[in-house]
Amino acid sequence: MSTKDKIMDVALHMFSERGYEAVSIRDICGEVGIKESTLYYHFKNKKDILDSLITRFKDHISGLLSHLGEMANIPSGKSKKSNAGTSDIVDNYMMDSYLFDPFCNLMIRLMIIEQFHNEEMRALYEKTMFTDPYDIYLKVFQALALQGTFTEAQVEAYVRRYHAYMTTLTFRYLLNGELTEARKKAYKKEVHALMKGEMI
Repeated sequence: MSTKDKIMDVALHMFSERGYEAVSIRDICGEVGIKESTLYYHFKNKKDILDSLITRFKDHISGLLSHLGEMANIPSGKSKKSNAGTSDIVDNYMMDSYLFDPFCNLMIRLMIIEQFHNEEMRALYEKTMFTDPYDIYLKVFQALALQGTFTEAQVEAYVRRYHAYMTTLTFRYLLNGELTEARKKAYKKEVHALMKGEMI
């Protein structure tokens, strides 16, 4: 890991635990084991570190969303009772590449804290935790309705229920205490049980 990446990693861990304002440049340098002059070689100031983290997060999310069209297209030959396409989207996008990803998980924790102090963080939190997931579920359930899993009239009700429960599980298992393998396993088990109950 480069010095710049290490600074960002340490800063993110500290920001997500204490909040942005409570962490100083000196704190970050002490944890990384570098002089302040070294940090200033890579970043203009503490705000520059935060901005770099936000940019990296936005780029990551944009990359995931760019694949949504492919993942949401459930082949017409699939059984009406098959939820394989939905499972792929949830496992690949919502879990492994987003909620289970250590960087993304810490960014969400940081956004939860900073939403009260930083309008950009509040807007990003709302988009990535609520708006984007809702839109993803809507596309998936619309595709399932076209396959005959349920009627188009049922789509919005299913999406609202699914989104609400997924959000509850996310806060219970993934944003409540340390992100452990046991918590990820419990989350995945409940999500898959929910999918089977609603899709089959």
